[in-house]
Amino acid sequence: MICQRKWVRRLLRLGGGAAATLLAVWGAMLLLMWHWVARPPPLPAEAAAPARQETRADRVYVGRSWFGRREGLAVLYLTGTPYEMGYANGVLTQPLIHRQEESVVGLFNRYVPQPWAQFLVKFAVVYKNRRLPEHVLPEHQLEVLGLSRGCPDAHPELGPYYCRLLNYHGAQDISYMLMHSPLLQAGCTAFGAWGAATRDGHLLTARNFDWEADPVFDEGRIVVICEPKDGLAFISLAWAGMAGCVSGMNRDGVSISVNGAPSRLPKEAATPTCLVAREVLQHARNLAEATEIIRRRKVFVSALFLVGSRKDGRFVVIEKTPERLAVREPAESSRIVCANHFLTPELEGDALNQEFRRGDTSVPRYERMKQLLEPEAGALGPSQCATVLRDRRLLDGQFRGNGHRSSLNPLIATHAVIMDLTSGIFWAASPPHQLGRFVAFDLNDPEKTFPEKLIPADPLLANGEYGRWLKAKALLSDGQAALKTRDFARAAACAREAETLNPGFYRNSWLLAESLSRLGRGQEALRACRRALDGQPALGAERQKLEALARALGANTELSQP
Repeated sequence: MICQRKWVRRLLRLGGGAAATLLAVWGAMLLLMWHWVARPPPLPAEAAAPARQETRADRVYVGRSWFGRREGLAVLYLTGTPYEMGYANGVLTQPLIHRQEESVVGLFNRYVPQPWAQFLVKFAVVYKNRRLPEHVLPEHQLEVLGLSRGCPDAHPELGPYYCRLLNYHGAQDISYMLMHSPLLQAGCTAFGAWGAATRDGHLLTARNFDWEADPVFDEGRIVVICEPKDGLAFISLAWAGMAGCVSGMNRDGVSISVNGAPSRLPKEAATPTCLVAREVLQHARNLAEATEIIRRRKVFVSALFLVGSRKDGRFVVIEKTPERLAVREPAESSRIVCANHFLTPELEGDALNQEFRRGDTSVPRYERMKQLLEPEAGALGPSQCATVLRDRRLLDGQFRGNGHRSSLNPLIATHAVIMDLTSGIFWAASPPHQLGRFVAFDLNDPEKTFPEKLIPADPLLANGEYGRWLKAKALLSDGQAALKTRDFARAAACAREAETLNPGFYRNSWLLAESLSRLGRGQEALRACRRALDGQPALGAERQKLEALARALGANTELSQP
């Protein structure tokens, strides 16, 4: 009995010691996070009396900035100092900012449901980004400060609002490291053309921003027209609460679009690529100035910048890693294509780049875009640019179902743009994806409308094919859920119905093969697996899994033969 009491006391002491240690570690981590968190810059003098929100006609104003709609697209006009523009952005787009953050928080809670794990993730993010403010220009910091003051914080439990908004500007860069991940499907494709390649010799560029995110990022795209107090006026297609840019053009005829490139986990944060692009739009007047801005900014992930200049009369692709930079001049005299892999001699041989080229969709998308541009030489105009961006076929015109990731248009784009650098006209696609109408904006006269320059919506929306694809996509999701719950008959039924709605798509046959194999119907499963392989799986990892399944099914079928 005495011995038992001793053991109980020892266990209590050990438990108490462990609890005290954990509490001390937790407290130390909280202190470190408090020390590392980004501090807001000093409030500028003009912030003392912010302008009030007013509604006039069909627009909402904050000072001279306003928010309205044109042809179904949200339009945000910002002018003034950095703080004033950020504040107006926060006030005018507040509902969209909250919807976007709810989406991010929901995804975070879904994949990291445990509170202790969430705390560790927050600690890691704050640690990695502890020096982020050192790499963000003061004017951009002030703009983010204005955002934090203009839009109320809906999630104070996630940490200081200014720090959080600053970190959100690196979210796009994080996605570049997850391009292979099943949690994130992305893959942007763009081109620039000029001179003999275009119908009237104008400099034209077009891009798809492919990112399979929450629908709010597709539906909530905003055309942002900025006339800053210092620097050049510019136009971009972005999202609420964003100070950076991924696709845009300035009044001096410099355009930029940012594509992800294969990246390793960074040691620490640097300048988010969207803020590098923003600096180019606001301050670069030619290719040399744009290249120098990109060269001197330290980034923490790799990226590809397709940059054009009216003064230089051409486009280049600037390939940038955290350590190196290389400029790719056009191989042809009058056009250049940009996907997600490096092509310059300096960076092409990188092991990660070679692995990415073999296993992802960047090369087939690059080659398909080149194929489409070739017959358009000398006839390329804005409408033809839209046709290229909407193409759903694979190399050599093969069609393997809607939603195929090796196509230029896998129906996941959150925005698409066309820019005419010569005339200063900017076309933004209306949702969904790049299927809605492309609406024209004149950067030199933002109030001007161009009904004659409107590019009609893709016929896919009106003929019912897009609706059938949505149903097929939902059925594949239901079928995968049924597989996990071992309802194999239900999964097979979902696969067959998806095939009737979206014929030829390899994932329909893949789901059917998985389902039938679990039901013990090996020969039928093997035939379905071979159909899936004939459908040209988009990713190398997918092909390997299907080939392994086919080998296993073939071996089992042979063993079961009399």
